[in-house]
Amino acid sequence: MGLFDTCIVKRKLPLTKEIKKAFPDTDWTQEDFQTKDLDNTMTTYTIKGTGLYWDKVEGEYVRTMTEEEEKKAKKEKRFVWPYEFIETGRKTVKVSHHGVINFYHYKDDKDGNTWDIEFDALFDNGKLKSIKLIKAEISSTAEENQIREKHWQDQMDAYEAHPWTKTKKVLNKITFNYWTRFWGNYVSRFLYNVSQKIQKLQMWIIRTLA
Repeated sequence: MGLFDTCIVKRKLPLTKEIKKAFPDTDWTQEDFQTKDLDNTMTTYTIKGTGLYWDKVEGEYVRTMTEEEEKKAKKEKRFVWPYEFIETGRKTVKVSHHGVINFYHYKDDKDGNTWDIEFDALFDNGKLKSIKLIKAEISSTAEENQIREKHWQDQMDAYEAHPWTKTKKVLNKITFNYWTRFWGNYVSRFLYNVSQKIQKLQMWIIRTLA
């Protein structure tokens, strides 16, 4: 699916009678729409009045562990991010967007059907000119959702009931979870490193000897 941005719309949306009937209690100004027409940095934008805005967050990264602790973690081949972002303030900034922003939402109605709802917002040098409804249709019915949910639950139940799953739980219990750490962290990482070296050797053979 990739990265996207969140779009909150504080303007009245052009909803059809069908949508209003399917979502009688929905406050659309509180819904989180997604868009891929901006920077795709997981930023939250707001359409309000005749403009597009976002909250510019100010702050700094503060170290949460010592350099010695960081070195030890890296030596153990554990991923660590030794900093924490501390917010010191934020301000609302207007975006001078020009063109169309497509934003969409997947939402379950009161009957359990999943809707695919999509809008286009047209901006002219930062000024909102119009919002149009592009799509409003049921992407999966309540029955299809129930079948999908049951299929997923059946898979989970089968996994939990499998003898090997039960065996791993016992092994983890008596080894204080070392069983999973050993195979999941050490062995798998070792095999990954070996495969990377083999791949480099293969490329060297192709480029040099073949």
